Amino acid sequence: METGSGWKQFVGKETPSTVELSELFFRKVTTETKVVDFGCAWGRVGFELQKKGYDVCGFDINEHSIKYASEQAKKTNDKYPGKIDFITADALNLPYKTNYFGACIIQAFLTTITDPEARQEVIKEAWRVLAPGGILYLADFGQNWNNPLYKARYLRDYSSTGEKGTFFVTEDGKEGGKELFWFITTH
Repeated sequence: METGSGWKQFVGKETPSTVELSELFFRKVTTETKVVDFGCAWGRVGFELQKKGYDVCGFDINEHSIKYASEQAKKTNDKYPGKIDFITADALNLPYKTNYFGACIIQAFLTTITDPEARQEVIKEAWRVLAPGGILYLADFGQNWNNPLYKARYLRDYSSTGEKGTFFVTEDGKEGGKELFWFITTH
């Protein structure tokens, strides 16, 4: 089963990537730590880490975003002390060695995985590649039943998604628009 196939349509910096890392990450994860960024898109978070001295591996299922990120990395790897590389990969079957990374970033990524069992498998894969004593940085969106817009979307799409708090994201943001991906929130 492939994760997040709706994300393959984006090219380069078109891939949504807006969530910022918490300062807590930088307080807990030293620059000597090898970091992997799950669903890195075009590498925004990875490049931020690289500038601060981290060595980063980013992966995404979108080969267009990875191509863009890899082209940028050719320029930044000579400029900054931290090194960065990118690969196209599926989060359910990573090519990395067991216990390889000191930190795994899974940020705003699980919301794009439509199958609950696949979300669990992604977490298992993260634990596999994470070294003993490593840090799993997990940040995702929470349900907001108090917001009328989200509540309406949750209720509208429940019969299709089968999960409370999950809704479809469409290209134009409207019901009946071209479906891009599911947005899964947790409670």
